[in-house]
Amino acid sequence: MPTQIPINVLIICPDPQAYTSRLAAEFPQVTFSCVAALECTPALDRMGEADAIIAYGRAFDAECLARAKKLRWFQCVITGTDHLAPVLAGSRVILTNARGIHGPQMAEMAILHMMALSRQVPQLVRNQAAHVWDRIKPRVLDGRTIAILGVGAIAEHVAKVCQAFGMTTLGISRTPRKLAGFDAIYPREQLLEAAAQADFLLALVPYSKENDKIINAAVFDVMKPTACLINIARGGVVDEPALVRALREGRIAGAGLDVFEEAPLPPAHPLWDMDNVFITPFMGGLSDRYEENIMSIIKPNLHSFLAGRDDEMINRVTL
Repeated sequence: MPTQIPINVLIICPDPQAYTSRLAAEFPQVTFSCVAALECTPALDRMGEADAIIAYGRAFDAECLARAKKLRWFQCVITGTDHLAPVLAGSRVILTNARGIHGPQMAEMAILHMMALSRQVPQLVRNQAAHVWDRIKPRVLDGRTIAILGVGAIAEHVAKVCQAFGMTTLGISRTPRKLAGFDAIYPREQLLEAAAQADFLLALVPYSKENDKIINAAVFDVMKPTACLINIARGGVVDEPALVRALREGRIAGAGLDVFEEAPLPPAHPLWDMDNVFITPFMGGLSDRYEENIMSIIKPNLHSFLAGRDDEMINRVTL
């Protein structure tokens, strides 16, 4: 049945006005409460009035859930919900995520990292700062092979972009199948076989117990010494100490990293000072059109929520 009572939606984001400016006119029956924060803890005193929450969900813990006695829907504004699912499991709360809107920015981030390493962009930047004219010979992406661990919506977009650059695209998935953009897809059990062929191994798997440190010393041992690891997924899927050793010993040529086991990356971490590492600060999923694009998920979900048609909500996460 459609909801007749007033509905309060709590938005916890660094720029909540970017959401309310797109929602308020279309949903006049909703009261939007805003907390400008990345984590949920600054909004603890608002939890009790929330029927729904739109947020990243960071630091949403058992205390938050206990305070949110009216909460029936949590719209996570990112794809990964491994931080929320254990907290919400067993509750009445519907969890939805932002799957499907990250393809363009994640593909561009993958290309950025590959080109930064292949064309030695960090060295070029240092040369510019020092006024050094050094015509470094770049490696091209054309004709190279990329192996993508984790074949989902983002990987499909990345694969098509890589093919446009003339690359051979391999996927590594629990469910091998024919898929546009991929030249071949290997079962997860053949990760080492696929990694051995790759000039770039790209991690796109969510973090889970199964995926913890799935890219480890055994993977680095089979990779080409000219190959690079690109991780724009989650820090925990890579064994960082093993990666540091592989980079130092020249078992792989380089790494492009957007995510880390500890974020922000500690100032004393050895990865900062490695010439064969390109670092970005967890920005792979960001874009200047993020709030605009996520409306394609939030608006229909909010309409369904208000109408009592929970079964029609998109991007529902199984808890």
